[in-house]
Amino acid sequence: MEATATATDREKRAELRDSLVRYMAGDIRTFAFDDINCACRDTADASLKLLSKELWLIHDDLIDHPVSVTHDGWEALRRTVAFLATDLQIDRATAQSTWPFRNEGEWRSHQHLVEGVQIPDYDPAVHGRHCNPWWNRIPSTVGFAVLGCIVVVVLVVLFIL
Repeated sequence: MEATATATDREKRAELRDSLVRYMAGDIRTFAFDDINCACRDTADASLKLLSKELWLIHDDLIDHPVSVTHDGWEALRRTVAFLATDLQIDRATAQSTWPFRNEGEWRSHQHLVEGVQIPDYDPAVHGRHCNPWWNRIPSTVGFAVLGCIVVVVLVVLFIL
């Protein structure tokens, strides 16, 4: 990876790695994971800061939910678990398909770091569920139309009675 003078914060990397594994295994939910993830940003480790920022994007801050990602997202999380067990630094020119590792060879040489970890296989019925309630997935115009109808009905009922 890119040669930098950045320090590797092994303690916080291990803390975030353990938390991510627990999140993926379903042992903790979003709020608990986010608490640990945010605490890991207070570090001189630039790669850890970047990983933490990227991990923050995989969940909803308003709803405490289990992990909810696509199969590709799951594989990226597995690579992140392995990366957090290394002293490597993220190279800005990293390929998206192997991120946070620089390339396929680097990922394959570190893949053993995730093989012994208790992460379940990806199951779309478990790990790919929508985390938002159905009413958060209604398009705004439909929601406003329904709300407007309800208000009209309530006003009509109040004025008739």
